[in-house]
Amino acid sequence: MTFEDAALTRLRRYRGEADGSLENLRRAEGAARKFSERLFEGLEYTSSLAEEAGFEMEVSRGEASISIRAAAGAGESAEATFAAVPGAAAETDEDLMHEELSRYSLDPSGYTGRILGWTPEAGEGPCQIFAVYRDGTWKTKGLFVAKARGKVDDTDEITNGFCLRILGRLIDLAALTGGAGRKWAEGEYTLRNLEEGRAFPTEPRFPR
Repeated sequence: MTFEDAALTRLRRYRGEADGSLENLRRAEGAARKFSERLFEGLEYTSSLAEEAGFEMEVSRGEASISIRAAAGAGESAEATFAAVPGAAAETDEDLMHEELSRYSLDPSGYTGRILGWTPEAGEGPCQIFAVYRDGTWKTKGLFVAKARGKVDDTDEITNGFCLRILGRLIDLAALTGGAGRKWAEGEYTLRNLEEGRAFPTEPRFPR
């Protein structure tokens, strides 16, 4: 076999492996987009039910995101934004790993697309992470739901039930119920602050 023949044989094998890897990436990202659509629809639906129950709800949908604000009354409210982020990569978070993977394996079959959630109450970083695999399995961890898993093609009843858990947690943050609350923050509070009518600083307290 000539050098050219050997090189073409090797490069064609590389081409096949590259095609397979890129397909896994596309499938993981596609599964995340599909799940985000179902998740956002479920959050919209359960938000409409919350309005019927007497909460003030504001929902705003973007192309790949949703923002929800829940008001419980007396000026108390909380908001959250969820978004499908572009791209896919090997999942190395053990809490989010598919059961067949380990953090030492970067097999493209273990690549995930991600959906992230934020709330100002928890700071600037994401407080909820969804990892969605190419086979439609998803796992999540975070503030709104500590740990959960499911499938992209779960029934509407299951998906909406999961969305209700998220929405209930948002209402907890708004109404300071369900173990959520506020605590006195560290920091200086002067007599001038008192005379100016400034409230003593507080910060959210999240149950462990």
